Amino acid sequence: VLAATLLRAQLCSLAFTTVPPTGRRPEPCRSVSLQARGGQIASKPSHELDTNPGADLRRELDKILVNAGSKHFLMDVLNKIDGPQNLIRFWHKYTTFNGDFAGGSASLAGAFHVRRDLFRDSKEPISACADRSAEIASHIFFATEDEYATREGSRLTHRRLGQILLSETVKFYGSPIVHEARWGEEYEMNNILMKVIDGYRVNQAHTAEDLFFALGWHLGSELLADEEFNLMDDFMKSNFPDLVAHLSSTVVPEAGVVAYHWIKVHTYVEEEHFSHGLDATMRAIDSYSGPHSKVQVHEMVLDGFRAFADFQQEFFGSILSTHTELVERRA
Repeated sequence: VLAATLLRAQLCSLAFTTVPPTGRRPEPCRSVSLQARGGQIASKPSHELDTNPGADLRRELDKILVNAGSKHFLMDVLNKIDGPQNLIRFWHKYTTFNGDFAGGSASLAGAFHVRRDLFRDSKEPISACADRSAEIASHIFFATEDEYATREGSRLTHRRLGQILLSETVKFYGSPIVHEARWGEEYEMNNILMKVIDGYRVNQAHTAEDLFFALGWHLGSELLADEEFNLMDDFMKSNFPDLVAHLSSTVVPEAGVVAYHWIKVHTYVEEEHFSHGLDATMRAIDSYSGPHSKVQVHEMVLDGFRAFADFQQEFFGSILSTHTELVERRA
């Protein structure tokens, strides 16, 4: 009895030493691509196993991006940034563009959560225990959690971090007052931001068509953002090293992170967000119990993904244009 008691005490002690501190989220599983960037790799997410069809979907999505030429398109845009004026214009538009994705993913998570009638486990005999919409929503919401707080424990949002990056860049090259007086009207973004919200199907009926299209849109936003931020990080370090040094040494008082944090953190969290989004997608397809076939809802996801890839190129195609040039194009 004494030996058994001591053994139980040892096991309890080991258990308590491995529990994360209260209020801190355990480090999530990261995808293999992080290894090349020096990231810490945990166990593989379930969708990466060979027995899971999520791997096939990932290959389909990668093929769409290759055919769209998204990576080369952005590289061409970055190569046109020939000085501080274009760089500020780029960051002004890009940080504004990114500002509403958190709201879109939060809305999408809620939209899935309340459709308990559509996502059910056919093997569960108790009806009240069969809905799986909350599990799908949880994996979508994983991205939203990061957008509204830092992993260091601050409630500083990614939107605010983007604003800090822009503000410090403007101050590094000149006066914010002069900048706003000269360029403020050129960054009219309402049309672009409305398209972001429309892609997430905010304020719509949340039919199966809406939900699966928006899920594909969400996957596109996360996968492309991972590619974008890594390209932009390399570009900034190669072409604007003095600015990067300034941003990397300027501490944000309310968060304990530096002004460059917005770029740096997105070089790895987007892959994690995509990983959870892919998990949500496979759960949604597997548990869907509506009138459409699984092949049909699968195609709805691809439609949303393609739409986002096209939209992203539309946005980058005008990111360096002035307001006057955009008006002339529409005329």
